[in-house]
Amino acid sequence: MKLLGSGDVEAGASLSLHLPGFFVSSQLSHAEDALSGEEGEEKEEAEEEGVAPAPAIARAPEDPTETQLAEASQVLGASEIRQLSLHLPPRVTGYSWSLAFCTARDGFSLRSLYRQMEGHSGPVLLVLRDQDGQMFGAFSSSAIRQSKGFYGTGETFLFSFSPQLKVFKWTGSNSFFVKGDLDSLMMGSGSGQFGLWLDGDLYHGGSHPCATFNNEVLARQEQFCIKELEAWILS
Repeated sequence: MKLLGSGDVEAGASLSLHLPGFFVSSQLSHAEDALSGEEGEEKEEAEEEGVAPAPAIARAPEDPTETQLAEASQVLGASEIRQLSLHLPPRVTGYSWSLAFCTARDGFSLRSLYRQMEGHSGPVLLVLRDQDGQMFGAFSSSAIRQSKGFYGTGETFLFSFSPQLKVFKWTGSNSFFVKGDLDSLMMGSGSGQFGLWLDGDLYHGGSHPCATFNNEVLARQEQFCIKELEAWILS
């Protein structure tokens, strides 16, 4: 498999596997049905509570200590890494980034992502590049794992390079930060829509504005195909 560097996206690049449109729609419908049951409860099933940071898109603070990566990223370049580092919580400033999972090495499988997260508790930076070359992702305050309810804290945020970095912080509207099962991974929600949604094969995903982060659509389209995905443990 050819590894693409930052900005080195081939024109017209697309995945070799194309599933019928109804497959993605049916999975999204299934996930949305599950969420509607969650939202029907008077008390959210969030397993951890966080303190709300300022809502909306944040401005970059002063430069932190230079970020140290254990190995090179195939999705982010030095500029993107530096920009993202400016928006990480102060408690992880200066932490090294360790590549716990990448599709180029570990394959396209959500189950494999969960397996690589085992034994880790630290925060995770999830970065993706889709078939259009768009880079986006999420910061999770804790390791990605399977769960019955939503978990995480108000440090969690979504981001997109379009082409300039946009960061979407917690609004305080709800605590639907992260939820994962073998069929999908969801980050941010509201009214049956997910800020970021990935299927169990890590081939297809979706992004919609949601109340948790008041985000824009992260990709160029609401539904996208994943070209590359990396999960970095910050410790």
